[in-house]
Amino acid sequence: MRIEGCEDAGGAVPLAQQDEWKDVTPLPQDDGENPICPIAYTDEYREAMDYLRAVMAQGEVSQRALALTTRVIETNPGHYTAWAYRKRLVEELAVDIGDELAWVSRISEMYPKNYQLWHHRESLVVRLLAPAEALRLTEDQRVAHPTIRRELQFLASAIDEESKNFHAWSYRQWLVAKYGLWAQEQAFVETMINQDVRNNSAWNQRYFVVVRGQDPSTVALDGALVQHEIAYAVENIKFAPNNESPWSYIIGLLLRHAPPALSAELLPRIAALAADDDYRLAMTTTPFYWSALVDIYEQQANAHPDRRAELLGQARAACDSLAAEHDLIRGNYWNYRKTTLI
Repeated sequence: MRIEGCEDAGGAVPLAQQDEWKDVTPLPQDDGENPICPIAYTDEYREAMDYLRAVMAQGEVSQRALALTTRVIETNPGHYTAWAYRKRLVEELAVDIGDELAWVSRISEMYPKNYQLWHHRESLVVRLLAPAEALRLTEDQRVAHPTIRRELQFLASAIDEESKNFHAWSYRQWLVAKYGLWAQEQAFVETMINQDVRNNSAWNQRYFVVVRGQDPSTVALDGALVQHEIAYAVENIKFAPNNESPWSYIIGLLLRHAPPALSAELLPRIAALAADDDYRLAMTTTPFYWSALVDIYEQQANAHPDRRAELLGQARAACDSLAAEHDLIRGNYWNYRKTTLI
């Protein structure tokens, strides 16, 4: 696969032979007199970098400098200095943002997990639509805005191509938080989980939406919301008991954002699943079930001092089951975890 317009191979005319660059003295890379491990750059890339160093040293802001960053980035998209210089050029030359986004999109087709292109995209979107301006609109209006709509479509395509693309999900979190797209994102992740209950990235995104989409000044979430989310996760455990994500989702909400008393309501839900003939085997043989019991019993012990000894005893018994049968590879950890239950 090749990016349209990329000239990182022998088809490019050497810069030294172009009249446009006659006034520039290339600045070679200084590796010292005896470099320990010199990198075998291609002649084309080495020349492009020599000229890029030269124009950067002079602080040049020009279309030819912009074109040079294109040449360098399309050859080495991880070159963060070239990206930083390009950002400055785009701003000072008033480059058409739509054209620049189209170029970044082409780069992302080839290198979808490149940090720099996603960061560059953020700066472009903010220039197109100031967050302060967008937040004066309703969420429906923001979602319908051409800039936001294009970004959501671009992200949906990137995630459809690779559902575990960390960079695309991180950028999506930035977009949602920056422009207040919480309701539409809740609907999006619910659709993603319904399509594939094992989509761990979607579970992570749901946690982000539920926690970050509330009042940022408080850690505790609304009790009804937590109950709803835990019930939702428990229901989805039925479809894939050995998938860690819904278990982690439950425990994360329970331990960080729920009142301790909620653990007493959660335990019967999980116990009912474990007792159901349709789910018993899958439930009771997954380490995530037993691990959840450890955390739930421990939290119950903290909430009910009068039953502390009994509840911690049950938590220790779950640790024993993990160490001896259900999670042998981490047996030493569970033996240690048992010692913390005092």
